[in-house]
Amino acid sequence: MSIRNTLPRLIKDFKTSTAASVAMTMGLAALPVMMITGMAIDYVHASQVQASLQAAVDNATLAAGKAEDMTDAQLNKLVREYLKRNHAEDELDALDSVKIVRDGDKSVQVIAKGKVNTTLMSLAGFKTMDVAAETIVRNSFGNLEVALVLDNTWSMSPAGKMSALKSSAHKMVDELFDKKGSGTDLKMSLVPFAQYVNIGMGNRNASWADIPADRDIPRSYPGYWYRPVTRYYNCTTRTGTGVRDGVPYTYTYNVCDKDYGPRTWHPGGSWTQHIRWKGCVGSRNDPYNSLDTDPSRRIPGLMNNQAKCPRPITTLTDSKTAIKSEIDNMTASGNQTYIPAGLMWGWRTLSSQAPFSDGVTKPVMKNKNYTKAIVLMTDGSNTRAKSSGSALHNDHSVTDANKLTAKICRNIKADGVTEKERIKIYTVTFKVTDSKIKNLMQDCATNSSYYFDADDGAALAKAFEEIADSLITLYISK
Repeated sequence: MSIRNTLPRLIKDFKTSTAASVAMTMGLAALPVMMITGMAIDYVHASQVQASLQAAVDNATLAAGKAEDMTDAQLNKLVREYLKRNHAEDELDALDSVKIVRDGDKSVQVIAKGKVNTTLMSLAGFKTMDVAAETIVRNSFGNLEVALVLDNTWSMSPAGKMSALKSSAHKMVDELFDKKGSGTDLKMSLVPFAQYVNIGMGNRNASWADIPADRDIPRSYPGYWYRPVTRYYNCTTRTGTGVRDGVPYTYTYNVCDKDYGPRTWHPGGSWTQHIRWKGCVGSRNDPYNSLDTDPSRRIPGLMNNQAKCPRPITTLTDSKTAIKSEIDNMTASGNQTYIPAGLMWGWRTLSSQAPFSDGVTKPVMKNKNYTKAIVLMTDGSNTRAKSSGSALHNDHSVTDANKLTAKICRNIKADGVTEKERIKIYTVTFKVTDSKIKNLMQDCATNSSYYFDADDGAALAKAFEEIADSLITLYISK
């Protein structure tokens, strides 16, 4: 900085100015010592102010790096606000200029220049010293593997929640892929979940899956007598209430008086029950229902449960088009919520071992700057739990489901020796009023700053945007 060359120049100038008169030098013998001491004091003070200015410019530039949509004027104002907040302006006697140079969304450079008043140096004609600070912040887009684990239960149907989720997820995908640097890897997976998860028909014969064979079962029923209804009259419409996926709803139905015809015989018959697997899977028994280990303990398939399964999983892919297409295909169809299923399969899509082995290994994560992250979004509480000794999620113990959710979160966060090897967990609650599930999701996140509570679609979009920003690291390069 400019203050580094100030002290030697001042000493030289002082010697020149005092060489003209030996008598004056003798008379002012003490003055050089005083001047040199004073210059040293001024120099130290200016150095301290410069260090304070540099720290303030560092903080301001990091903030500016995240504000990519701001105009130059807005950025200039933001930087000056940070300088004031960091008391840099208080220590400067004048802030002459703040210059901002941007290279698209790749980097932001801030140069701040100012002056510090001198004390004893002013006797030599140097009333101020120049100080300056310069910082460049660049986007460091490391290698990423991100699993989107998104609630597709029926409760996402009302009030445009599914549309808001799709829009928010699209923006996150766009931001990550559009900012991806050359020479870096970005892969994403998608895990829609409800009461169960759909692993896709292509995994029917996988060594880690236990899928029963499709079969047809002949059935028969006996004949019976009945009286057919010949007329409905005095019909009225009534309103009923129910609960679906934890959400109260109302419905209407008709109540009528009826006339019946004569007693009639209905002959028996036969039919064929078709037992089919359509991609739906349940859970392994404890403790393997909370661990991504031992694929030889196969994951059980469930027959004729397609109505309770959302769209199939999309495993890690570097195709932006593929992920966005499957986000568009999501529908709110599952009648109940079981968060552990989504979490486990999100974890599995990032794994380097079966059932999916698309993720990089932990040594590669550590040595090649890989970040793995799960983004879990839910709009409500667990409404089902795993049935004891069964692959089904038909139990009603919400307490058990919440405990298992917390256990899986702990296991994911502990999976790795060092921090560089561990998966980050971001959690988002959307229009949730239950404090228990909010606390559960906050505890599940890597830390409290990785948890987002969205009250509406705009807040949900903001949460996904902030998660994307968090995954793109800003660093000071100068």
